[in-house]
Amino acid sequence: MIVRTAILEGTVAPADKADFDRHMRTTVVAALGRYPGLIKAVLREIAEADADAPSIHMAFDLYFHSLADMHAALASPVRQAVRAELGLFMPRFQGRVYHVVFEETAQTGGQP
Repeated sequence: MIVRTAILEGTVAPADKADFDRHMRTTVVAALGRYPGLIKAVLREIAEADADAPSIHMAFDLYFHSLADMHAALASPVRQAVRAELGLFMPRFQGRVYHVVFEETAQTGGQP
């Protein structure tokens, strides 16, 4: 399993936070769901963090069966639609966005 994680490291002004978070939870997650070959999209928001942890606002995880599936999804026209949805609210975010790609190689336990 391949997981492409987009990490939003930074902050949103308190006056904009509720609208920003709502837009990400609804509109952006729905847009991500249209990627071809996507198994699932998950938005993760910080519940708590170590005192010395970086200031991560949220992260999106996109699950694919393979790197080829991920690359095909990112090359699809859907990516431009996703970027358009993100672009509506990203000016409210101060920080950086970066991506990492993980391969799940071991697991224990059942489904949450």
